Amino acid sequence: MTKKPYKEIGSLSIHSVIEDYSGVIKVSLNEMGYVEVSISETYEHGMTAEIDLTFEEYERVLKAIDKANDILLSDIFHQERYAVDLINVSGPSLKRQGFILVNVFEHSIILVVSLTRGGDADIMIGKEEISLLVSLFKKVEMNRTSASAE
Repeated sequence: MTKKPYKEIGSLSIHSVIEDYSGVIKVSLNEMGYVEVSISETYEHGMTAEIDLTFEEYERVLKAIDKANDILLSDIFHQERYAVDLINVSGPSLKRQGFILVNVFEHSIILVVSLTRGGDADIMIGKEEISLLVSLFKKVEMNRTSASAE
Protein backbone atom coordinates (compact mmCIF):
# COMPACT_ATOMS: atom_id res chain seq x y z
CA MET A 1 0.00 0.00 0.00
CA THR A 2 1.48 3.35 -0.99
CA LYS A 3 1.18 6.20 1.40
CA LYS A 4 -1.25 8.83 0.21
CA PRO A 5 -0.11 12.43 0.70
CA TYR A 6 -1.65 14.31 3.56
CA LYS A 7 -3.40 17.62 3.09
CA GLU A 8 -2.59 19.91 6.00
CA ILE A 9 -5.79 21.23 7.57
CA GLY A 10 -4.06 23.59 9.97
CA SER A 11 -1.59 24.05 12.76
CA LEU A 12 -1.42 25.79 16.10
CA SER A 13 1.65 27.10 17.95
CA ILE A 14 1.39 26.63 21.70
CA HIS A 15 3.47 28.78 24.03
CA SER A 16 3.34 27.14 27.45
CA VAL A 17 4.53 28.75 30.67
CA ILE A 18 6.72 25.63 31.02
CA GLU A 19 9.11 25.72 28.04
CA ASP A 20 9.31 21.91 27.74
CA TYR A 21 5.57 21.82 27.01
CA SER A 22 5.59 24.35 24.17
CA GLY A 23 5.29 23.24 20.58
CA VAL A 24 3.23 22.97 17.44
CA ILE A 25 0.16 20.82 16.82
CA LYS A 26 -0.53 20.02 13.18
CA VAL A 27 -3.59 18.23 11.79
CA SER A 28 -3.74 16.73 8.30
CA LEU A 29 -6.13 14.53 6.33
CA ASN A 30 -5.47 12.01 3.57
CA GLU A 31 -7.64 10.53 0.82
CA MET A 32 -7.92 7.18 2.60
CA GLY A 33 -9.73 8.78 5.52
CA TYR A 34 -6.91 8.88 8.05
CA VAL A 35 -6.26 11.93 10.18
CA GLU A 36 -2.66 12.67 11.07
CA VAL A 37 -2.06 14.43 14.37
CA SER A 38 1.48 15.69 14.79
CA ILE A 39 2.97 17.23 17.92
CA SER A 40 6.39 18.88 17.65
CA GLU A 41 8.01 19.98 20.88
CA THR A 42 9.97 23.19 20.31
CA TYR A 43 12.53 23.05 23.10
CA GLU A 44 16.15 22.11 22.30
CA HIS A 45 15.82 18.33 22.64
CA GLY A 46 12.12 18.11 21.79
CA MET A 47 10.76 15.51 19.45
CA THR A 48 8.02 15.17 16.88
CA ALA A 49 5.43 12.40 17.07
CA GLU A 50 3.00 11.77 14.22
CA ILE A 51 0.12 9.35 14.59
CA ASP A 52 -2.58 8.21 12.12
CA LEU A 53 -6.13 7.98 13.41
CA THR A 54 -9.30 6.67 11.88
CA PHE A 55 -12.07 9.23 11.86
CA GLU A 56 -13.76 7.41 14.78
CA GLU A 57 -10.55 7.61 16.85
CA TYR A 58 -10.23 11.27 15.92
CA GLU A 59 -13.82 11.94 17.05
CA ARG A 60 -12.95 10.35 20.39
CA VAL A 61 -9.95 12.68 20.78
CA LEU A 62 -12.18 15.66 20.03
CA LYS A 63 -14.73 14.50 22.63
CA ALA A 64 -11.94 14.07 25.20
CA ILE A 65 -10.70 17.61 24.55
CA ASP A 66 -14.26 18.94 24.94
CA LYS A 67 -14.63 17.01 28.21
CA ALA A 68 -11.28 18.32 29.47
CA ASN A 69 -12.37 21.85 28.61
CA ASP A 70 -15.61 21.33 30.57
CA ILE A 71 -13.56 20.15 33.56
CA LEU A 72 -11.38 23.26 33.35
CA LEU A 73 -14.43 25.53 33.06
CA SER A 74 -15.85 24.00 36.24
CA ASP A 75 -12.89 25.60 38.08
CA ILE A 76 -11.79 22.34 39.66
CA PHE A 77 -8.05 22.71 40.26
CA HIS A 78 -6.01 19.57 39.53
CA GLN A 79 -2.56 19.56 41.15
CA GLU A 80 -1.88 16.11 39.71
CA ARG A 81 -2.41 15.05 36.11
CA TYR A 82 -5.98 13.84 35.70
CA ALA A 83 -6.46 11.48 32.76
CA VAL A 84 -9.59 12.35 30.78
CA ASP A 85 -9.21 9.68 28.09
CA LEU A 86 -6.65 7.35 26.52
CA ILE A 87 -7.30 6.57 22.87
CA ASN A 88 -5.44 3.52 21.51
CA VAL A 89 -4.53 3.98 17.85
CA SER A 90 -3.82 1.08 15.51
CA GLY A 91 -3.22 2.89 12.24
CA PRO A 92 -2.07 1.38 8.94
CA SER A 93 1.66 1.86 9.66
CA LEU A 94 3.51 0.42 12.67
CA LYS A 95 5.53 3.64 12.88
CA ARG A 96 2.32 5.65 13.39
CA GLN A 97 0.59 3.49 16.02
CA GLY A 98 0.35 4.15 19.74
CA PHE A 99 -2.03 6.21 21.80
CA ILE A 100 -3.21 9.72 22.47
CA LEU A 101 -3.69 10.74 26.08
CA VAL A 102 -5.72 13.77 27.11
CA ASN A 103 -4.96 15.04 30.63
CA VAL A 104 -6.03 17.98 32.75
CA PHE A 105 -3.36 19.57 34.93
CA GLU A 106 -3.89 22.74 36.94
CA HIS A 107 -5.51 25.12 34.42
CA SER A 108 -4.32 23.39 31.25
CA ILE A 109 -4.86 20.41 28.99
CA ILE A 110 -1.86 18.19 28.31
CA LEU A 111 -2.08 16.38 25.00
CA VAL A 112 0.30 13.41 24.59
CA VAL A 113 1.06 11.46 21.43
CA SER A 114 2.88 8.27 22.39
CA LEU A 115 4.20 6.05 19.63
CA THR A 116 4.49 2.29 20.02
CA ARG A 117 7.77 2.41 18.11
CA GLY A 118 9.17 5.74 19.14
CA GLY A 119 8.85 8.26 21.89
CA ASP A 120 6.31 10.54 23.45
CA ALA A 121 5.64 14.13 22.56
CA ASP A 122 3.44 16.20 24.82
CA ILE A 123 2.22 19.75 24.84
CA MET A 124 0.43 21.86 27.47
CA ILE A 125 -2.47 23.95 26.19
CA GLY A 126 -3.56 26.84 28.41
CA LYS A 127 -7.15 27.99 28.85
CA GLU A 128 -6.70 30.83 26.38
CA GLU A 129 -5.57 28.44 23.60
CA ILE A 130 -8.12 25.65 24.10
CA SER A 131 -10.79 27.26 21.92
CA LEU A 132 -8.19 27.60 19.14
CA LEU A 133 -7.34 23.90 19.52
CA VAL A 134 -11.00 22.88 19.34
CA SER A 135 -11.47 25.05 16.23
CA LEU A 136 -8.44 23.44 14.60
CA PHE A 137 -9.71 19.94 15.35
CA LYS A 138 -13.21 20.76 14.07
CA LYS A 139 -11.75 21.93 10.74
CA VAL A 140 -11.02 18.27 9.95
CA GLU A 141 -14.71 17.45 10.17
CA MET A 142 -15.57 20.33 7.83
CA ASN A 143 -12.85 19.32 5.32
CA ARG A 144 -13.89 15.67 5.45
CA THR A 145 -17.52 16.58 4.81
CA SER A 146 -16.68 18.87 1.88
CA ALA A 147 -14.31 16.25 0.37
CA SER A 148 -16.97 13.52 0.48
CA ALA A 149 -19.52 15.85 -1.13
CA GLU A 150 -17.26 16.36 -4.17
